Amino acid sequence: MAVRVALFGGSFNPPHAGHAQVVLHLLHAGFDEVWAIPAGTHPFGKELAPFSDREAMLRMALSGFGGRARVCTIESERPGPSRTIDTVTELARRHPGHEFTLALGEDQRAGLPRWHRIDDLRELVPFLFVGRGPWNPGDLELRLPDISSSELRRLFAAGEVPRGLMHTRVCDFILERGLYGARSASPAAQGPLPRCAVIGLGRVGGAWCATLRAAGEEPAWGADPDPDRRSLVARHRVPVFPDWQEALRADPAVDLLIFCTPDSWRPTASREVWPARPPACLHTGGMHRPREVFAGLGLPPERLGILHPVRAVTRPGAELGGEWFSFSGEPGLRDLLSPLVTRLGLRLVEVPDAHRVAFHAACALVANGSQVLEQDGATLFGGIGIRDEDARGLVGQLVRRSLEAWESDGVGGFTGPWARGDEPVSSSHEEALARLAPAVAPLYQALKRASVRLRAPYPGGTAGPDSGSGNLPEKP
Repeated sequence: MAVRVALFGGSFNPPHAGHAQVVLHLLHAGFDEVWAIPAGTHPFGKELAPFSDREAMLRMALSGFGGRARVCTIESERPGPSRTIDTVTELARRHPGHEFTLALGEDQRAGLPRWHRIDDLRELVPFLFVGRGPWNPGDLELRLPDISSSELRRLFAAGEVPRGLMHTRVCDFILERGLYGARSASPAAQGPLPRCAVIGLGRVGGAWCATLRAAGEEPAWGADPDPDRRSLVARHRVPVFPDWQEALRADPAVDLLIFCTPDSWRPTASREVWPARPPACLHTGGMHRPREVFAGLGLPPERLGILHPVRAVTRPGAELGGEWFSFSGEPGLRDLLSPLVTRLGLRLVEVPDAHRVAFHAACALVANGSQVLEQDGATLFGGIGIRDEDARGLVGQLVRRSLEAWESDGVGGFTGPWARGDEPVSSSHEEALARLAPAVAPLYQALKRASVRLRAPYPGGTAGPDSGSGNLPEKP
């Protein structure tokens, strides 16, 4: 079967969060891979940052997608203007087992007649247009958030730092190299980072090591009883130890111990372990209070805190820069973390100790709920004879469009018989599910109850048995 690849070309001058979101949507749309292709030189003569810089920034911007998002440097191999027809022709020659689609910005549609051999290009590859601006109900195309690379360049030139609109590593790269006239102080000038050590080198601990490494700051050392996990960190020339107290005795000049250990594990230490100024201790678990987790360390409360990544961490190489974290701790501890938070672009939400359990429960509900529903949906489609590949595509479209509707309309984005109060159709759904997938039927009923409780009034009034056949149209 041919590999379905979306070719996403552009100047990427610089790449920003909108580009990353388009890649995400393309992957959800069913493409096996997305190849981002930075232009070698602009065909209409626009001045671009050096290709090597744009390539490096693009790799940073797409680092979170793993192998499904690639940076294709083919346009750096040829001198002269970058012609899309030449690029696509050469890619088709090199990769005969791939099925290419060309993703283009909607703003490029009007200029297509000026493109070199545009008619030949249309015959060679299908186009998929990506709009710009807020998504509106009924839109059938992907939409790029209204973020402009030219506006980002203007902000940098004016001395502003638009961190929220791009990957934090891309922003730091621009500042360090002074691209686009950036004049702001480099991250190194914002104060030294606390010297960190990581205890527990599994998925979260490995991700912390990778995140520090990406910011140019290797951890001082790592500790884990598992030799395989130690070896993954040691290959980056980071000292590793089987026991964290042994590590602290060998190198006590650390400011921060990051405990990436199970929620149930409670570290203990004698007073002799600590240097004259003991390091602050952070735990990456989200549910327990700092004083509970670190009760056996004998440290004052102001040196203890929680820094919990509000995301699933599925591999030790994941980077956490730019992500949301929940934080619990004293103001002095947050001040210690400030340079680290700034350098990594972390976004902190403070959660009172009294509400940590509820916050953790909400994270688990939101993080796992959609995946449970996606898997059950795909299984149901398969149960009625739909191929697995098509089932995944259907689920991806349903999830994507429902998320867009939620973002646009809130609870007004609910759809289906629940949203219009159509109990006969809803009951027929339940009967069909009870026959085909009895394990899923209770989930359908629970979601129905929740949506009925939350839904906005249906524009046409509440539907019901007296409204006709029960097969009512969807909301406009």
